[in-house]
Amino acid sequence: MYRYKMIMIWACSFLMALNIAACGRAKGDDTVDMEEFAANQQEDSAQAAESADSETEEEEAVNEGDSVINQQESSGREDGDTDLEATADELLDSFINGSINAVDSADLTSGFSITDLNMDSGEWDSYSIGEKADLDNDGENELIINGPYGGIYLDARDNKVYEFAVAGGTALELSYTYYNGAVWIMYSNRSSAGFEYYHMEKYEGADNLAAEMNFGEEFDVNDAEAGVKYTWNGTEISYDEYAELCGKIFAAQMDTNAQN
Repeated sequence: MYRYKMIMIWACSFLMALNIAACGRAKGDDTVDMEEFAANQQEDSAQAAESADSETEEEEAVNEGDSVINQQESSGREDGDTDLEATADELLDSFINGSINAVDSADLTSGFSITDLNMDSGEWDSYSIGEKADLDNDGENELIINGPYGGIYLDARDNKVYEFAVAGGTALELSYTYYNGAVWIMYSNRSSAGFEYYHMEKYEGADNLAAEMNFGEEFDVNDAEAGVKYTWNGTEISYDEYAELCGKIFAAQMDTNAQN
């Protein structure tokens, strides 16, 4: 009996030891799993932080690039970007109101203001604002300043106003006309010595002289029997041919003297 009890006690002790060992292993496994979970959590947090930092840096780079572009666009506007240049009409209006000067075609380093002209005084040598018209066949208007002997014609380009044509006294009276489908600038020389002479210029843009034409009539005071000679571009023509030519040109001539 005693032996049987000892065997039972020994068996129970053995079974209890096995259970304790099993529980220890289970707890150990749980400990390992928790450590791995914590390590994984730390790694995921580090990756998330790194991704957030990368996105922030990319956003800052984009914002910085936008800022540079905006500064460049602003600088371009300040420097007179070609997209923002004033139109021809705006430039001519700026000359009229005295905001800008016109460049002298005879001396590109100098210019003149509208205040330098004798405007609207009613005197024979006064100037007045005339119409705007396409005088150089480029699709944009020039400004006519009516004045003595035909005044001044102004062209606007490259963000400036330029003197395009100017009268030069009785030997170079300025006007313009329509001939063969285009506008021509005409200089007239009507002399009391017994002859008249005309020079015409056709432009395709104020800086591009496309064609010229000369015609006139001459009278040799030393050879009255020779009569009047009529010429066109250096070639003598008949009176009828000359009269027909003058009829076409003068019918469309526009006078730009001060009184207009």
